[in-house]
Amino acid sequence: MSAPRPAGGYVVGIDTGGTFTDCVVIDAAGVVHIDKAFSTPHDPSVGARDALRNVAARIGVSDAEILAGCVRFAHGTTVGTNALIQRTGTTVGLVTTRGFEDTMIISRGPMGRNTGIPLERALDFVRNEKPAPYVERRLTFGVGERMDLDGEVVAPLREADVAAAAEALRAAGADSVAVSLLWSFRNPAHEERVRELLQAAVPGLQISLSSEVSPVSGEYERTMTTVVNAYLAPVMTRYITQLAEGLAADGLRYPVQLMTCAGGTIFPGDVARRAVSLINGGPVGGLVAARELGVTLGFENVITTDMGGTSFDVGLIHRGVVRTEASTFVSQGAPVQLEAAKVVAIGAGGGSIAWTDGERLLVGPNSASSRPGPACYGHGGTEPTVTDALVVLGLLDPAAFFGGRTRLRVDLAEDAIRARLAEPLGLDVRTAAAGIYEIVTARMSDLVRQTTVSEGLDPREFTLLAYGGAAPLHAAAYSEPLHVRDVIVPPTSSVFSALGCALSDIRYTYARSSPLRLEAAGAEATAAAIFADLERRAVADMAASGHAGADGAGVTLRRRLDVRYAGQMSELTIEVSGSDEDLAGQVRRAFEAEYAIRFGSMTIPRKGRIELITFRLEALVPAARPPAATIATRAGSGAGALAPQTTRRIFTRQYGEAEAGIFDGAGLLAGDRVAGPALISRADTTIFIPTGHRAEVDAFGNVHIDVRRSAS
Repeated sequence: MSAPRPAGGYVVGIDTGGTFTDCVVIDAAGVVHIDKAFSTPHDPSVGARDALRNVAARIGVSDAEILAGCVRFAHGTTVGTNALIQRTGTTVGLVTTRGFEDTMIISRGPMGRNTGIPLERALDFVRNEKPAPYVERRLTFGVGERMDLDGEVVAPLREADVAAAAEALRAAGADSVAVSLLWSFRNPAHEERVRELLQAAVPGLQISLSSEVSPVSGEYERTMTTVVNAYLAPVMTRYITQLAEGLAADGLRYPVQLMTCAGGTIFPGDVARRAVSLINGGPVGGLVAARELGVTLGFENVITTDMGGTSFDVGLIHRGVVRTEASTFVSQGAPVQLEAAKVVAIGAGGGSIAWTDGERLLVGPNSASSRPGPACYGHGGTEPTVTDALVVLGLLDPAAFFGGRTRLRVDLAEDAIRARLAEPLGLDVRTAAAGIYEIVTARMSDLVRQTTVSEGLDPREFTLLAYGGAAPLHAAAYSEPLHVRDVIVPPTSSVFSALGCALSDIRYTYARSSPLRLEAAGAEATAAAIFADLERRAVADMAASGHAGADGAGVTLRRRLDVRYAGQMSELTIEVSGSDEDLAGQVRRAFEAEYAIRFGSMTIPRKGRIELITFRLEALVPAARPPAATIATRAGSGAGALAPQTTRRIFTRQYGEAEAGIFDGAGLLAGDRVAGPALISRADTTIFIPTGHRAEVDAFGNVHIDVRRSAS
């Protein structure tokens, strides 16, 4: 699809979450306008349009006027994630090499049962069952053919087998099919011929080839990635087509851009072959915005913490680079081989349900979602949630929730906590509510600690960003034990991932496994040739999208490698420069530096032999970003420490009972300081400053909470 180059006008970013759909609109002057709406799981596009209308109303224009003047519309969606979790994807088939039809069922032993799910569920051996495969066994077809590990044809493709598979797929009404043949990433000829035959026999059938979706080693993971892509492609294509057509009818002139798990965007025409990359794209938007904020404020090490209605997500930026992973689980037992920004999540959001087994108070991972939602919403929910606890503890103002558009019911929150927790455990309601807050906060702090330490990183060397609608009420409490340098709540914290969508670059990623011993003769030339081939493909794709000329002008190419010591089973991903000069030296220096960070410098073997396993390339066209707007500085005798507008009684087990000062977040100016205990109330979130800490507003409107020294 051709995509004209926009200049000037509105930039829109929308992120669909489990409870709320967030929207950011950046106008031509660089001013950021934000709002949100309740998510609509039955049709996520409704929530997206509702959020856009809410922002338009704040600006004083119609949503049609924004669309008519919009030069970029970027969207992070949960449609694919929900389809996987809820098993609402399409009827999909699988064509594989004969003799390997049971790969999806066998998986990797217990991996299909105990991975990709919360720890507490994985340890529930009695009730935890292996999930059903995404492809029914009757729709899995083996075809005669064989490539060897060098990509040489050992046995030719039996086209009669493909014809039989096509007839069975047509009879079953399959919408999509995955093709994953042995060693196809070394030679895709047989897969490409299978596609030709299937297209001729079953017109309209969507076909995903493993040599295009995941051309990397690992038979089971490569097959699973291709199957997931095939499972989601029709669902995602229908949703994006419907959304894009509706927006175009209302005046949008440019193609919708879709946020991927790699932290960039792709176009609707790419969805069918890159559907798997759209899973978890929304949360990655927060990392994009965090990296931009780090550039603005001058820090390179960032821990991102995002607490919304359903989950608590943690990401890392180290030395200005987002930490990534080459393989991740998108659902129980569903590993996908796709380089993605590393985001670790637990079920700990504002809607997370608190419950008891009769002896313990537990929180999550199940969520009340937006409907019925927490009990205090008054939508029929009866389960106590984190949000209900916040209301009972006085941390959340019932009259100010969602900008005052939704009044929370304290009585319903108390009833739910009393019936489901307090009475069964022999506690009073306030103590039970404080227990919910303490438990969920401790779980979040522990996740941040685990995430940093597992990467060989020290949280004391990082700035922590707290965003999402719920994180600012917990950030100081979960950050204090970590001794981070600074805790920052951005002015767009409740819609930070949507802001990241709006700021994200157009980004395509490529990978190819081609194991190579670094010390082997001609290794540098071979590696250079592989990168050159990937770069030609990337430039061609960018040119086809309309964002680059045939010579690749305007495209930034970033080379990466999965590397290991000979004899090891897992790799580390490193970055190398775009130059082929001294490639071997580059690889060794970068790999040993990363190895030392992860495992310690004393673990590096002397004269260790290095293997290059997978070659990766990232191609991006940088998005135009307006300069960060500054806010006014308070002048005169009112500058510095502020007096609260009013007070409210609050209680937590960690900080005790206190009379907290209440401050209007909209009225804070650069240089203002707030001493705890205090609550900064904004239309989209509330920031908790505990006793003994203080906060200060910087020139860009960010609230810095000092959790390492007492307030004076």
